[in-house]
Amino acid sequence: MASKPIVIKPEPVVVRISPLGFHRYASEFLHAARSVRVGPSFSPVPYYLYCRSLELVLKAFLLTKDVSVRELKSRNLGHDLVKVLDRAKTLGVKQLLTVTSAHEKELVKANNYYASKGFEYFEVMKAVHGYPELPEVSVLAELASHLLAALEPVCLNAT
Repeated sequence: MASKPIVIKPEPVVVRISPLGFHRYASEFLHAARSVRVGPSFSPVPYYLYCRSLELVLKAFLLTKDVSVRELKSRNLGHDLVKVLDRAKTLGVKQLLTVTSAHEKELVKANNYYASKGFEYFEVMKAVHGYPELPEVSVLAELASHLLAALEPVCLNAT
């Protein structure tokens, strides 16, 4: 008697690697920012790299909360660090870590440049006025490190 064939029907598998990928990129931007040697004159490079790291790690968290990549790219969030942090707060990031008022103050200062591409494109008037209201780089570095460490387990568990 012929044996009956065994049929295996695999279920669809969903693997979300986006949060982990965003977290990894955020970590790489942070590493790059730490390696920049700044001279006596202003350089936008470390500011940009720290801000990019902050943006990506916060967006990694948002992805774990089922915020779509499309929404992350939309004008509602875009490259606005304050809006991204606010959205992360509404989705519970404060349950995982503390963002101090000093962190937020420097993030707002950074966002005044970053959201409008001020660390990417040379602006004569800001240069003439000595780049007013720049954030404290060490605080941005501390915040990025803090977020990366606290959100890594969340991103790992999202995949």
